[in-house]
Amino acid sequence: MRLGLNRRFDLGLTLRSGQFFRFAPDGDGFLISDGDRVFRCRQAGRDLEIDGTDEAHARRLFGLDGSHVAALRAFAADAVLAPLLADYGGLRLMRQDPWQCLVSFVCSAMSNMKRIQANVEGIAAAFGRGGAFPRPRPLPAGALRPIRLGWREKYVGQLFATVDPAWLEGLAGREFEDVRAQLMELPGVGVKVAECVMAFSLGFGEACPVDVWIRRIGRRHFFGGRRATDRRIAERLRQRFGPRTALAQQILFAAARDGRL
Repeated sequence: MRLGLNRRFDLGLTLRSGQFFRFAPDGDGFLISDGDRVFRCRQAGRDLEIDGTDEAHARRLFGLDGSHVAALRAFAADAVLAPLLADYGGLRLMRQDPWQCLVSFVCSAMSNMKRIQANVEGIAAAFGRGGAFPRPRPLPAGALRPIRLGWREKYVGQLFATVDPAWLEGLAGREFEDVRAQLMELPGVGVKVAECVMAFSLGFGEACPVDVWIRRIGRRHFFGGRRATDRRIAERLRQRFGPRTALAQQILFAAARDGRL
């Protein structure tokens, strides 16, 4: 399938931006796994060549809707974001399978990209089929140990035993504070992981995960170098970017990792 792109999009930048972990180079494209969908995708200029999934799923996963143009227009008026748009304006906010996203970000706590990807792929290889991410079910004692999750093993096992994917997917569109509170009742889920799930799978554009990079950027660029809590940083970004906060956060995060901020 060939999907025409009439708006700015960078597939590689989007996949590597830290919001999604189940992708691997495949020739001049990528092999991508999202929940039970495993497909190949290649960008050729203003087209996406896709094999293994449908247009509706691809548009949803990669955030290919009209809101991106309005977001870039708003960001162009922001003193911090405007200089970054030439290189990072093609980054899209993804909307991936919520269950896979939840497990991925619980695995991400106090970790790095390489290890997160290895952990998530280890889970898929051990308990899924054909590259699909396994659905929740009680796992045998010690089944996760070979994957080397460390202290995260307990929480991932509890999530597999207790989470109902239908309930998780049903959180989309509800009240922001209520959804965050419900997610934080799950094993291993704090504020940052909750807002990652909200931003990258449930469509909450006002979500603002704060990690070491966003903390550093927030203090330097939005608090004049003064110390500020993660909560205050998130609130400041939400006040500044509103329903586009999650996308702004991703651009700031990607630029900071590249040494641009």
